[in-house]
Amino acid sequence: MPFGLRGPQPSGGSQPLREMVWLLNAVIGLLNAVPAASHGSMIMPPTRNSIDAELPGWSHEHFPATGWIEPYTCMCTNGTSECNAGQSCFWFSQGCSIGCKACTGNGIRYPNFDQCPEERTARQTLRKEYWTANHNAEEGSVADIFKFNPWRAPGTAPVFDACGMAGGNAVEVFNAGAYKTTRFARQGDLGSKVLKPRPSGTIWKMGALAKTRWQQTAGHGGGYQFRLCPADEPLTEECFQRMPLEFVGGKHTIRFKNSSMDFEINATVVAEGGGKGWMRYPVPELTDVNCDYNVTKTNASAHCPWKCPGCGPPAYAADAACPTVCSKHFPGTPSNAGADPKIFPWPVPGHDMHDFAIEDTVRVPSRIKPGNYVLGWRWDCEMTSQVWSQCADITIVDPGSDGFVI
Repeated sequence: MPFGLRGPQPSGGSQPLREMVWLLNAVIGLLNAVPAASHGSMIMPPTRNSIDAELPGWSHEHFPATGWIEPYTCMCTNGTSECNAGQSCFWFSQGCSIGCKACTGNGIRYPNFDQCPEERTARQTLRKEYWTANHNAEEGSVADIFKFNPWRAPGTAPVFDACGMAGGNAVEVFNAGAYKTTRFARQGDLGSKVLKPRPSGTIWKMGALAKTRWQQTAGHGGGYQFRLCPADEPLTEECFQRMPLEFVGGKHTIRFKNSSMDFEINATVVAEGGGKGWMRYPVPELTDVNCDYNVTKTNASAHCPWKCPGCGPPAYAADAACPTVCSKHFPGTPSNAGADPKIFPWPVPGHDMHDFAIEDTVRVPSRIKPGNYVLGWRWDCEMTSQVWSQCADITIVDPGSDGFVI
């Protein structure tokens, strides 16, 4: 479905004025039509992206909301330690399809939406056993609505920046695609360009095992990777992809504020069809899945009934991305494209994603030069065309050196 200017022309006033007002409203509608609904943060080691936690109001487990259209927060828990996430969950890229040269910024969720049909250099390679949603669809069919999204060929979708873009877009858009300006960054900034080195005090030993933690605040499946880039090199996607880290142990540790509640769940490393060093997201989206659909296409006087501060007048920010049931508007698509609980059940009964962090064990390369590195976390979504990217500063030392592994 094309992504173009939509909406009725206004009545009253001169013809040139009416045309100017209509064009302005259409452009605003175009920008507001780009949604961003899945959010997550790497929370251990502390990231450059969470720098706002050093400001009053965001520190010590305070999570103020960001955005005027649909305010959202990077709420998280970091085990028994404080979780100072700042605005870290707002650093991402959207409109990113597998095999495209660049992200478009158009994160609209239409089934089978392809960001670059004429230039595609990759097709989905991920075996179905690693899918996190829509398990009952025939691969490659119309019902396989997520086929162009990043997780279907991990690492092949482009990103705006290897350390994320503030707000995921140059302008604030519907569905929490926002970033509150601080002295560190503003909407549309690129993480590798504006976020300065932020020593975390994290020291890893060559060849040893190390711990990482992350948490989602809203999820759309997929999988993720931890990787390294020397701190004295440009922080590009190419640099990070040269050093993916190996996951070890076959388990995730679920970390609660009350450590006596911690327990382990099985982990699924993607060993085939998806590249090296990728982990399937262990937290499924089990509920019915809505898709974004322009209500004004069929009813020019309608406005999206979605409830958010910017969804009403004068912005009507959600109109071009109104959540609806996909199957009503797109024949052949499923009415529920979430995870099949018989295939991918919820792993933490009695709790939702805000109650816990997920800890992984990774192996530090043994054949690596000691020095300062940037640890990257990349989350490729399956149910949206979004990629989360965050960066943390660490030091890697010789095994015989004094130091510690977190």
